[in-house]
Amino acid sequence: MDSILDFLVRQKKFALVFSLAFIAIGVLSVVGMQRDQFPAVDFEILAVTTAYPGASPEDVEKSVTNVIENELLSVGGIKEITSTSREGISSIIVTLEADLKDVTTVKNDVRNAINRVKSYPEEVTDLPQVVDFNVTEFPIITINIDGANSDYVLARRITDDLETALLKIKGVASIDKNGYLESEIQIKVDPVKLDKYNMSINEVISAISSRNSRFTVGGNNQENLEKNIVILSEFKSIDDIKNVVIKSSFDGPVIRLRDISEVFRGEEEETSITRINGTKGFILQIKKNNQADIIRTVKRVRKRVSELQENYPDDINIFYTDDSSEAVENRLDIIIKNGYIGLALVLIVLGIFLSIKTAFWVAVSIPVTLLGTVFGLGLTGNTINLISLSGFILVLGIVVDDSIVIAESIHYYKSKEGNLYKNVVMGLKRVIMPVVTTIVST
Repeated sequence: MDSILDFLVRQKKFALVFSLAFIAIGVLSVVGMQRDQFPAVDFEILAVTTAYPGASPEDVEKSVTNVIENELLSVGGIKEITSTSREGISSIIVTLEADLKDVTTVKNDVRNAINRVKSYPEEVTDLPQVVDFNVTEFPIITINIDGANSDYVLARRITDDLETALLKIKGVASIDKNGYLESEIQIKVDPVKLDKYNMSINEVISAISSRNSRFTVGGNNQENLEKNIVILSEFKSIDDIKNVVIKSSFDGPVIRLRDISEVFRGEEEETSITRINGTKGFILQIKKNNQADIIRTVKRVRKRVSELQENYPDDINIFYTDDSSEAVENRLDIIIKNGYIGLALVLIVLGIFLSIKTAFWVAVSIPVTLLGTVFGLGLTGNTINLISLSGFILVLGIVVDDSIVIAESIHYYKSKEGNLYKNVVMGLKRVIMPVVTTIVST
């Protein structure tokens, strides 16, 4: 230990270059460092949601939930499976073991197990949705579109316009829409007319499904040309749907869908109500990808919305809530302000009671320590987030205290008679172990 301390004291240029290098590398790291709300945390939880339209909770449990759960039992690494079967919806929460070495592999096994399930009822037309819970699932900013004083259809169109534009922004991963009802073609079948023509609702569903399809019937091989023959029988308009033949025979009338039902364009069933300032509106929740900087991404979103808003009517009110970047910026401002205050106090107090030179080197310890820590965060793949910034704020005072303790001890021994370098080493040796112990234990 004595030889190391002696080397550090005698090689002043080395210490100077080392400090400057830490500051330079730290500054470069800060410029390219990713800032985020929270560190990358994997909650080791998967949610599986399956839609079974029109089914009772008992049918959902028997035909969907139990089938998926039985397949998941073959996957290792699962701690528990919790399921809820409601009318038309199956929800399964898969919790993984906490000490898994390869969480990604287990999650892929869960997805593969779900994909192996093929015995769903015919009414289950969409595959189960698997959601991986992690910090990227939290929105970074919420955009509210209030069309109270304008046309609801116009507000809806503006919402679509904003979604399309914002998805193209660098760093934006996905957008969730609340209060937005998807447009759909609705068919209201008259049961009296069904009975009149001696038909069932299943015949109507089957006729519509078989008419709205796209399938390959074979191949056309001619010399070197090989081409699949695809039959397109998809609906292009509402009139195509109305004209679907439901029933026909040689000795009877042709029954079309328009003869037994009403066909019109509507919106999906409203399961929740979203109100902006007391009236119906739309909410866009912006989510970023894993590698995006939260502050830069939010600024790009705000800038793009401002550009688009210039083309919208004045009675369309667009405002922001839940801006997560503000908390990160506030913490950064606190650290910067505390750093400036610490530098000023160190220079003034130590300059008065010790010396300007001693005060200067103690002040240098603040940027060297903070910027060196930022460099270390970058090397380990971590980000500047609310958790790490809280650590910076707590440690800042400890760093200054330790520097002052060492500086005061060295200053005291320098004033004694004898060899200057030996006195400095003695002053450093006197307090170095308590300081190191304090740092390690803190």
